[in-house]
Amino acid sequence: MSLLDLCPGGTLLEPKRPVERAIDPGAADALRAKILADCLPAQREFLDDESHRILSYIGGFGSGKSFALAAKLIFLGLRNPGGTLMACEPTFPMIRTVLVPAIDMALDQWDIEYSYRASPQPEYSINLPTGPVTIYCQSAENYQRIRGQNICAAVWDECDTSPVDTAQKAGEMLLARMRTGELNQLAVASTPEGFRWAYRTFVENDGPDKRLIRVRTQDNPHLPADFIPSLERNYPSQLIQAYLEGHFVNLASCSLYPEFDRSLNYCDTQPTENDTIWIGVDLNVGNCVTQHLVRRGDEFHFFAEKVYRDTQQIAQGLKEMYPHHFRTGQLVLIPDAASKQRATAAAQESDIGILKKAGHQVKVQSSNPIIQDRVNAVNALVEQRKIKVGNGCKNLIRTFEQHAYDEKGRPEKGGVGMDDLSHAGDAMGYAIFKLAAIRQWKTGSGKSRQAQIW
Repeated sequence: MSLLDLCPGGTLLEPKRPVERAIDPGAADALRAKILADCLPAQREFLDDESHRILSYIGGFGSGKSFALAAKLIFLGLRNPGGTLMACEPTFPMIRTVLVPAIDMALDQWDIEYSYRASPQPEYSINLPTGPVTIYCQSAENYQRIRGQNICAAVWDECDTSPVDTAQKAGEMLLARMRTGELNQLAVASTPEGFRWAYRTFVENDGPDKRLIRVRTQDNPHLPADFIPSLERNYPSQLIQAYLEGHFVNLASCSLYPEFDRSLNYCDTQPTENDTIWIGVDLNVGNCVTQHLVRRGDEFHFFAEKVYRDTQQIAQGLKEMYPHHFRTGQLVLIPDAASKQRATAAAQESDIGILKKAGHQVKVQSSNPIIQDRVNAVNALVEQRKIKVGNGCKNLIRTFEQHAYDEKGRPEKGGVGMDDLSHAGDAMGYAIFKLAAIRQWKTGSGKSRQAQIW
């Protein structure tokens, strides 16, 4: 017998042994009630929602987003005993400066036993009345590291501050890894940063599995007395709408169509057999955009849009889309004037020639209007609520809400495909400028520019 045989074995090099705990439903209910009692009404809505797979808490500065997410982590943990959760920030440094302090404060406030490991990846082990839970902390910018994880649910702070592409890929990755546990939910919180990931997810692509909870800074009674007046003194009106009211607004620069309102400028119109369908056409190589409208009195109702590869595809596609109106001469195309000479397809004919040869009625202006004149004509109708847009024109709605002037005062251009907001606006504008009753007032000599007044 050796000396080692007389020594009891230790556990220094062994994996951590789970602590055996009896599940106490009463204690779980008491913890939930304790947390809810400390929350604002919007935070309680956020915590109680278990029916939406993707849930958002969108609010201004000081609206309680970080607190709500930390509490949501605990609620998700109570529903997923023995499971793994993930908590995300846009960048890794924000895990240390924002996420960890918020989680620590919440766990301490509600007397929840936990341990924290900072390396190699920040990780919490918390002991809840329903069972132990592990929380991995990860950054959205390193979304590839989420791959391979099996998680029950996730929370994501300030999701809208990540680049849109990064946020989209991180969101997709988180949703794809939620495959265990009792409740699978992605809960996010953010200040709205323009028309980015949160807007695209919860407004543009809203669905029955998504919910947006909008929160105002004013709804938090615990803020210092001068907090809101200080923001109002130091931020322009557009930022105030975002950072106090929690609204999605164009933060980049001045909007082309500032009076557009998706509620006041909405219609659910569909064409009848007696309608003339007007098609505004913006011709581009590989990305030809059409906007479809009918007239209702002195109003213009856009009800559909379609993107085509080239002019030949437009000619054939519109025939098939509106066979009756094409056959009866009630389908009229309004392209940009440059299409009289230009060809966007691999053909010798001009774009106008291709459309006419296919049998389409084409109304084209002698020259394209000055851009600002076209924008002004559209804005006059938008402000009078005489331009209405239906749900079939999602890209046009994006254009009305998001298209802005660049630093040189010109409408922004660029982006891939429909991310270039100018195309839908151009197609719409060509049609409106052709159909709208513009009176021209001549000022100066005959060679001077004509002031066009609506």
